[in-house]
Amino acid sequence: MTNRPPSLIAIRYFEVAGRLQSFTAAATELHVTQSAVSRMMQTLEEQLEVRLFERNGRWINLTPLGKAFHEQISAGLNLIFDAGNKLRNSVHKSTLTLSVNVGFTLWLVQNIGDFRTLYPDIQVDVLPEELTELDPGAPVHARIRYGTPPWAGFNSVSLLDTTEAVVVCSPRMKQQSRVREPADLLSAPLLSIAGAREEPWEVFFKQHGLQMPSLGNSPRFLQMLMMREAAMSDLGFGLVPRFLFQQDFKAGRLVQAIPHTCTVNHGYHLLHRKGEDLNPNLKLFKTWLVDRLQATTAALAKVV
Repeated sequence: MTNRPPSLIAIRYFEVAGRLQSFTAAATELHVTQSAVSRMMQTLEEQLEVRLFERNGRWINLTPLGKAFHEQISAGLNLIFDAGNKLRNSVHKSTLTLSVNVGFTLWLVQNIGDFRTLYPDIQVDVLPEELTELDPGAPVHARIRYGTPPWAGFNSVSLLDTTEAVVVCSPRMKQQSRVREPADLLSAPLLSIAGAREEPWEVFFKQHGLQMPSLGNSPRFLQMLMMREAAMSDLGFGLVPRFLFQQDFKAGRLVQAIPHTCTVNHGYHLLHRKGEDLNPNLKLFKTWLVDRLQATTAALAKVV
């Protein structure tokens, strides 16, 4: 008696023949001849020194020992197939986790469908930007941040080095107000973001040769999306990156209050840990993100 295990090919042939109770049907499924299946089963029986099949002319039946062996090897093969499927799915359907500046999520959510169409096997999870220091150990593949590089411990790719900011308000507020040029905003209700590293309104008025007015009791908001809601609710005028609000302009939820703009010397950047750029999914996302933003800004340049 030999201790050498039977070949996996023989086991595979036996699983099919035992399941179908036919060497001929097994040969069809395995794409081999009926005689090849018969010989393989005879060799397997000789190796195991056990009769696995009762043969009766063209019909075969598993013996009691053959039936018990078939149940065991079927369970084992199922485990192998399941392991292969799990491995395949882990490679072809994987997750890309992003931590994104809250304001930028407005643009990302409106455009991420294009990435999903191109790469349906990559699941993208978008987490909100935390108001804490960047943690290199967090389970995040990449971050999108507003500001100016460098960020310690991270490599960064510039998405937009600067941003064009426009004054926005609700259509009703534009119709009812007398704001026609930057100077008219000096006495208007101005919406702003609390804790901003640089007050955009100060940049705006400076670039238009005006003294920054006191914001007084003007509403301030923790996030740009809150300020967006306030502007749509007739609470005042907001100063926002133009590219983020294109869908609101098209839908008529917001309008550009005056044609005057300003350039803010902060932009959006994609950050990732050193070595994370080897992640193939991140490479695809990075390329798509840069191209999509370029298409957005190119389309804006054509708008009169």
